[in-house]
Amino acid sequence: MSTLHTEEKRALCQHYEQCGGCQAQDVPYEKQLEDKEAQLRELFQEYWNAPIPVDPSPVLWNYRNKVDPNFGGKHYDVAPPKDFQRECVLGFKQRGRWYGPFELNECLIGPEGFSELVLAVRSWHKEKNYFAFNSRSKKGLLRVLLVRAAKRTGERMVVLVTADGDLDADSFVQTVQAAFPSRSIHRAIFRGLADVAAADELFLLDGEPTITEELHVPTESGDPRILKFRLSPFSFFQTNTLGAELLYGKIRKWVADTAPRTLYDLYGGMGSIAFACSDLVERVESVENVPEASEDGRFNAEVNGISNVTFHTEKMKNYLRNLIITQGEMPPDAAVVVDPPRAGLHPKALRRLIELGPRHLLYVACKPAVLAKQEMETLSAAYNLTGMSAVDMFPHTKHVELIARFEKKQESSLRPPPKILLRQ
Repeated sequence: MSTLHTEEKRALCQHYEQCGGCQAQDVPYEKQLEDKEAQLRELFQEYWNAPIPVDPSPVLWNYRNKVDPNFGGKHYDVAPPKDFQRECVLGFKQRGRWYGPFELNECLIGPEGFSELVLAVRSWHKEKNYFAFNSRSKKGLLRVLLVRAAKRTGERMVVLVTADGDLDADSFVQTVQAAFPSRSIHRAIFRGLADVAAADELFLLDGEPTITEELHVPTESGDPRILKFRLSPFSFFQTNTLGAELLYGKIRKWVADTAPRTLYDLYGGMGSIAFACSDLVERVESVENVPEASEDGRFNAEVNGISNVTFHTEKMKNYLRNLIITQGEMPPDAAVVVDPPRAGLHPKALRRLIELGPRHLLYVACKPAVLAKQEMETLSAAYNLTGMSAVDMFPHTKHVELIARFEKKQESSLRPPPKILLRQ
């Protein structure tokens, strides 16, 4: 097990018993890592009979670079009358409940200064007599407070997500700048019913439209590969910046060891993995279905002086289908990294990837159970699992980021994939 960085021992968060964010703050960190290793071994025992080491997070507290608590109506032990206007609270969902946040006072894994911002915004919305948006009545204004804090550059962003309606934007900006000085402050208007951070319209209230974060990715020489990334309000970026550097260092080492000429970066987002490895290959084909992510990737490529990464904005199953049509199979000097969302690969994307048959395949799983229970049987028909390791990107939670390495089987050892039974 890797040596842990020395960390100050902290008391449990005052919300630990009710908050759904952390599940293991009361467990010593060494034991958290042991538990995650044991869970991974149990998940993959049918396919991998060896330890699956979990590298510790470089930081244990205030490690998140993004948090997005919700505004909601206060919960009362005795239900109020139907037309009663519930007080507005700002916080996270309670453990085991899908409705209503609790009133947040602190968060030990959120960015430094975040707790002070929450208290200041609470005073502001009470003074202004603003209420939380209610998806049933369609009344109320406030929806989500999205906060981003770059760990390497120190730049901060705050986005207030609201429904349509009048907002005293100047007083909100003053409140934020006094409690949580930020480079970028926005208002987003979201008209959907889902309880998420999203925008139909976006307005810059103060400062710059984006912030910049850096990744210092470990390399073979010992000197980090320093990469800059533009972050817009709804960009995807790994929430543990320093943990992401470890993760991308592992991916980079695999690329260096396999030495492909072409790297396919599937579900590539804004290009973090592509950029971490671009100097090791002739070209990178990065595929992502979110146009804004591809746009950020092209911008970030220019900022970093990287010219051999091509961004394709397309659904994965369609991109792979077109590859089959145009080239039939992957060239022997190509390798593939897949980093899908928590739901895993679309069944058609998985089938087409296996049909293309890249010799080297690296799977980055943010939800290892999906890989183990939904995809391993299909993958193992065509591939040998050659290594597994993980990085703890989420201390004090049950989550872990897994890396699984695969090599294509020789033709003589291939077995047919499992049959998919259709309902009659």
